[in-house]
Amino acid sequence: MGSSAEQHVTNVALVSEQRQRVRDLSGFRKAHSVPFANSERTQSFVGRIASDEIDEDLDTRFREFRKNFRFKRSDLVVSEPANGEAAITTPWFEYRITVTHDPLAPSEVTWRRQVTQFHDPVPLLSPEFATVFGMVFDTVEFEPPEPIHIEAFIDSIENRNDSLNLEYDRQSTWCELTTALIPGRLVVETDRVAFVTNEPQLPARLLNAFFEFRTQLTGLECF
Repeated sequence: MGSSAEQHVTNVALVSEQRQRVRDLSGFRKAHSVPFANSERTQSFVGRIASDEIDEDLDTRFREFRKNFRFKRSDLVVSEPANGEAAITTPWFEYRITVTHDPLAPSEVTWRRQVTQFHDPVPLLSPEFATVFGMVFDTVEFEPPEPIHIEAFIDSIENRNDSLNLEYDRQSTWCELTTALIPGRLVVETDRVAFVTNEPQLPARLLNAFFEFRTQLTGLECF
């Protein structure tokens, strides 16, 4: 990855999300009922019955961070599981895991693992980082410094004659870009940009693809 891309690494998050049935969480018991609606109470419930799995994930990452990055105990600040969320903050980045009760599919939860708040791009692109996380992440998320005006952004794309393919909704609340040159799709919303690949990638390869896609948008209004 070139130096121009490296300087922007601190502004992104590497993300992985998977869905799972509530009844398949390790703490679900015969006496439990699958929620039929979403509320603070059901979020507390799924967080509680997923706590063993969150603990196991934290234990694994804690060991890996110490072994591969040579962190000391005092380097790692652990936020223990609470309401379906936990994290490990390191000198280089933050690792966070959450389990969220799905508001649109109450019988399911979404597991989200992310690495963000990078203080230095070099460790992120290292073999050690690839060893720890491997083929986990399939998404790079970027929060734009200013809200994106989606209609103006769509108009800018449509006024160009290039290899970008564009889809968007009738209300212009989002748009999605693809190109034959780069495997993946770029989803643009008012306050979020996400580059999503069809399958998980090694971190450096995923970031390279994201920044390569961004170069296709250089000079566009509102981006």
